[in-house]
Amino acid sequence: MMGAMSAREDGPATGPAPERGGPLALPAAGLRLAAALTARPMVLLRRGGGWIAELGRVGLGRGAAVPGDDAPGTGWPADPVRRRAAQALLATTGALSGLLDDAAGGPDLPLPPADAERLRASLAGLTRLMLPGAPAPAPVPGPPAGHAAPEAGPGDDGSADRVFTDPVPGGPRVPFDTGAREARDGPVHGRDVAAAPGAVVLRTPMFELLQYLPTTERVHDTPVLVVPPLVHRYWLADLAPGFSLVEHLLGRGLQVFALSWRPAGPADAGRDLDAHAAAVLDALEACTRITRAPRVSLLGVRTGGLLAAAVQAHQAAIGLADRVAAVGYLATVLDQSEALPGFRPDPGTVRSAAEQAARVGVLDGASAVEAWAWRRGPERVLPWAVPDAEHEGPTELHGRAARAMRAWAGDLLPLPASLHADLLALATAGDDGIRVLGTPVHPAELRRDGYLVAAADDPVQPWTGGFRTARMLGGSCRLVLAPGDQAGALVAPPRTATSFRAGSCGDGDGAPEGWLAAAEWIEGSWWDDLADWLGDRSGVLRDAPPELGGRRLRPLFPAPGTYLTADPEVPARP
Repeated sequence: MMGAMSAREDGPATGPAPERGGPLALPAAGLRLAAALTARPMVLLRRGGGWIAELGRVGLGRGAAVPGDDAPGTGWPADPVRRRAAQALLATTGALSGLLDDAAGGPDLPLPPADAERLRASLAGLTRLMLPGAPAPAPVPGPPAGHAAPEAGPGDDGSADRVFTDPVPGGPRVPFDTGAREARDGPVHGRDVAAAPGAVVLRTPMFELLQYLPTTERVHDTPVLVVPPLVHRYWLADLAPGFSLVEHLLGRGLQVFALSWRPAGPADAGRDLDAHAAAVLDALEACTRITRAPRVSLLGVRTGGLLAAAVQAHQAAIGLADRVAAVGYLATVLDQSEALPGFRPDPGTVRSAAEQAARVGVLDGASAVEAWAWRRGPERVLPWAVPDAEHEGPTELHGRAARAMRAWAGDLLPLPASLHADLLALATAGDDGIRVLGTPVHPAELRRDGYLVAAADDPVQPWTGGFRTARMLGGSCRLVLAPGDQAGALVAPPRTATSFRAGSCGDGDGAPEGWLAAAEWIEGSWWDDLADWLGDRSGVLRDAPPELGGRRLRPLFPAPGTYLTADPEVPARP
């Protein structure tokens, strides 16, 4: 929580000191919460209004789904009264949790951290007590018989090195570090992070296209285009030397390109989901032009996978499906039905974010992340993790990865108002799905071969969401279950990785448990598995190009380009 301090720099907070424990500690914490909220009546009105509106939606049958609402055998769908009661309880605990955040981060009489945690724990216990029949969580993908479980790893309680520091006063209220504390002396782009050699070969007012320098004498004919997330920067795929997926694919003879978004400014308020999908199409055209290859494989990272799916659907609709060779979805979930129940954006915070975006034209990255800080009632989302040092070797290697992940977590893009509205619509889309570039995006119509990586230990999106997405795809699909959360699972260099599960999306009996039982347990890194999979779909080998660019698209700047440090207030020049 942000700014939770018992004393301010301009003087001590008034009121009784927090109790260290005992039977009076909880009532005393409640009194201090009331005092903190009394000083902020508008917060009470905003949270109360959001709570009442959500209760109204519950009464009309339009409330947020209950976690596991569609799980077989739980009894939730068959009992609408019980389900509405659970929805009302979750709405109430969510509003109370938001009030705790507001009280802890308030400028006057901030609630002490010990009080906030004590009240939050009580709220969580009350929720569990009042929902004893809640469905069980997704099956835990433990090791099969005959395999020892790893000693530690990302997502294991207390064992992984979480990328987290106590947030600074005045920063965004998010449950993970935004990198603000290392802003001055953090990693350097192009040297410590985003360091794979290459050049910008196309620059538009919206993106730069990076082409990476081949590291093998011969390369596959079909290039790979990395489609980055919409809020975070592209370089999770090129995290740091030794921890770079781009670097690894280059070493396996693949030609790799990547998009780097230009930070949006107030003048870019109209840059919506369609504009981003059109940018991917422009980049795809440039890749085929430079490499003289008829097809390109897309590698969507997190929300970039949504854009990859949209581009694939659009190309199929206009008769150009063969322009896409294959698609990788790295921690992408097209079926949000399991992510959203109980993990909905806080209504009050989202409303404030939308108002800011409409007023200014963009939502700054920190506020965008705060607006989408998922929560399950009073339970907090865990910070991102990096591979455990015990499995990495030298301590300095682990430290470099942790610093790089922390820097990436803080390297946020401003979110244009139109894109923010589109993402909100996507989060609440029904069975009809969405339309991008005038084309409906239905997973069953995505018929190119797919490779989907699901995070086994993500606290927000259960891995079964990725499983269901894989089952929905219309073409052949390979599903990989990697240890870690949705960021840490994507960092799996062979020198540190332990093992992963993989199998066809059609394996098993159609249930997640059946797929787990049928999936193969593979020692090593899924990066090698992905490189093999892409290589099989990337055409013949040929001599590596002697220089970057081609066909009137020449190198403009060295990688990682200029948009990582661009001022969004200054219009871009192509």
